[in-house]
Amino acid sequence: MLASHGYGLLTGPVVGDRRLGVEAAVVDALYAAAADLGIAAITVEADGSKMRPVKAPAAHEPVLPATTSVLVPAMGIDALGAPIDAVHVHRPDRVRAVLGLATETAERLTPAQAAQLLIAREGGAKGLAPPMRLLPLLNKADTPLRLVLGRLVAELLARQGHASLLAKVGDTHGEPVVERWGPVAAVVMAAGASTRMGRPKQVEPVEGVPMVVRALQTALAAGVSKVVVVTGAYREMVDAAVAPLRAQAGSRLQVIDNPGWQAGQATSMHAGLRACGAEIQAALFLPADQPFLAVQLLRQLMAAWRSGAPIAAPRAGGVLRGAPAIFDRELWPELLAVRGDVGGRAVLARRHELVRAVPAPASWLRDIDSPSDLTDS
Repeated sequence: MLASHGYGLLTGPVVGDRRLGVEAAVVDALYAAAADLGIAAITVEADGSKMRPVKAPAAHEPVLPATTSVLVPAMGIDALGAPIDAVHVHRPDRVRAVLGLATETAERLTPAQAAQLLIAREGGAKGLAPPMRLLPLLNKADTPLRLVLGRLVAELLARQGHASLLAKVGDTHGEPVVERWGPVAAVVMAAGASTRMGRPKQVEPVEGVPMVVRALQTALAAGVSKVVVVTGAYREMVDAAVAPLRAQAGSRLQVIDNPGWQAGQATSMHAGLRACGAEIQAALFLPADQPFLAVQLLRQLMAAWRSGAPIAAPRAGGVLRGAPAIFDRELWPELLAVRGDVGGRAVLARRHELVRAVPAPASWLRDIDSPSDLTDS
């Protein structure tokens, strides 16, 4: 079956009108033989929901093989706004218990409750243990309204450090995954010596605000989960300039020093990536010297990544620009291999087939490199 179709279905015996599953140990044995059998992935249905879009697991669920690497709690987006009752929910009492709701109240499932249920230890994350990865799946994103509702849940999950998928599994038209979501970090490059400017341009005011602060404000307003600003040549001055914003942003804003900044821009890129936690799914790089970047552009770059682009960068005047640009985490090893006074542009050029171009006005991408650029701004 694998040789002729590329996939196969393995089940247990039929008992009455039900087909039983296989023992978890059988799945583990299949995993051990996967390489010899040419199996790339094994998907296990660990429990059921009696055709309801949402559930909470029973005491004996889910049945997880020891070799589980990704735990995918699924929820139908049509559960959002529906009553938490037996018509719409499998085991509504358990769902209420997980959410801390009184049994007698009339409740409809909210996006916040959906996110809570998907990652709760007695909900979607039941059985999660290292080194498993949790990846919630929001299914039935097959109408504009459901897509919007699913995004609300996915955004809440991302804020809590979780990746997720919006999908329309079972739809025969197009790919099943509509969007991928997860925490995105913005890395603001502010380590250079500003040789052409002749003074630290990172703290030069544009419209009354230091350029590095403008970059941080833009990144935070775009909705990234974390902002990392990399300092170097003028560490103390940049630290002082961003201190008020840092106090406001709290843990979302991190300032790190790159003592090796003189070895080139690549060292600052590496420092920024290493400051990103394991939960970060993509890195959005932007320089401190593009003070006219629009929040809209950063959001469009993130939207391109969410829709499947491994890399996204702006195109202005028919030319693909190197910054700002977003890179999926799978490409970080290539970014970490770059050396010298180049950033992600080297990977962007080498992997051009992976790049999604986002149209942008050239005015948004103006660099400030010299005193004359400041007077023209």
